[in-house]
Amino acid sequence: MTTKTVLVIDDSIMIRKMVASILADQFEVLEAKDGMMGIETAKKHHPDLILLDFVMPKMDGYDTLQAIRREDSLKNTPVIMMSGLKEQVTSRIPEPFIGFDFIEKPFEADALLSQIRKALQVTPKAAPEPGSESNTQLVLNKLTAIETLLIQGTENLIQREVVTRLSSINQRIVRQEARNANLEARIDKLTTEVERHTRGLALIINELRQIRKLLG
Repeated sequence: MTTKTVLVIDDSIMIRKMVASILADQFEVLEAKDGMMGIETAKKHHPDLILLDFVMPKMDGYDTLQAIRREDSLKNTPVIMMSGLKEQVTSRIPEPFIGFDFIEKPFEADALLSQIRKALQVTPKAAPEPGSESNTQLVLNKLTAIETLLIQGTENLIQREVVTRLSSINQRIVRQEARNANLEARIDKLTTEVERHTRGLALIINELRQIRKLLG
């Protein structure tokens, strides 16, 4: 049976390498660090499935998915969206999700493999016999799974902290813009008052000149 190819699109090198290590013994894995590179890689290699991170700079998962679906050769390629901030996904793409599957970070290795196998309709490899050389690999896989959860948990905390800080900065900008608008309104009002008083003074000066001419 031909080995299936999975493309991992994620701006985090830690997540890409982690996912690659989980899938390495069952799938051929391609990597892309952003949406644009992911689209080009998908067009070139036509993967059997795409794992797509949602929170990415410049081009997020939704924009990347839209671009992928515009390609005739990729419009039916299974896509699994990944995110530790599901609320950001649902704010742009309401549930139930149509046209892609979703897995929330942090996920366990077995959960990811199960979802990929289901999407690709492939059966898992037979479990090794106890005491075999492959059983040692299972122990290593379990250790990798723990590392996987730690990496994802750390990334998730960082993402949430970034989102919180960006939200705080945005609120400060909004408040500052409101203060600036208020100041501009006050300046406009004062300018109007000054112009009105200036016109009044100009009229008084003109009248005084006329009186001086009459007296002169």
